[in-house]
Amino acid sequence: MLMTRDYVRESGYHPDEKKLRDLLSQVTYEQKLNILQETKNRWVETALHEAARRGDAEMITTILSSLQSEDRLKLLMLKECRGCTPLQKAAHIGNTKSVKAILNSLTADHQMQLLTAEDEDGETAVESASGKTADVLIRYSVNAIRRVKKGKIPTLLKLCVHHLAAQSYSVYIIMYYVLCQVNVNLCKWSNLFKLKL
Repeated sequence: MLMTRDYVRESGYHPDEKKLRDLLSQVTYEQKLNILQETKNRWVETALHEAARRGDAEMITTILSSLQSEDRLKLLMLKECRGCTPLQKAAHIGNTKSVKAILNSLTADHQMQLLTAEDEDGETAVESASGKTADVLIRYSVNAIRRVKKGKIPTLLKLCVHHLAAQSYSVYIIMYYVLCQVNVNLCKWSNLFKLKL
């Protein structure tokens, strides 16, 4: 029997990893993408949202490895009923394996887009992260800034600095560290943080 979106719904929303892998191997690429984007639970969560919420890094890897780069980003940018992406779900529960599985599947440009995506309260994954996950997200942010150096740099730097400042680090030390990591002129960015140097 060919598994369809109806089968996925009937089997208790999202199947286990083996069932999902079987499903993804039995359908065309377009059908696979449609199933992953359109099959949602009552909280408007996709299979990826649910896997992130459960901290299931293996399921996340299974889903993302079956997609092309652009389609991975599209699926990861889908938001559930509160405006959270799968990365924000994983960050909120503090599951570093899931966060790494998501971010490792993306190019630096795509990482930047996902790291700066906001929920309905205007928070990003860095801001909603708990535990060591925030440190992991900051490292990925700095690495993405190093590799891309365009577009959303001020937003990512601001998020990193504000998060670390909330952890009682000196803002000057944080700014110096982050900006040195990305080889940015410290004076150029001082206005971004409204600091006098």
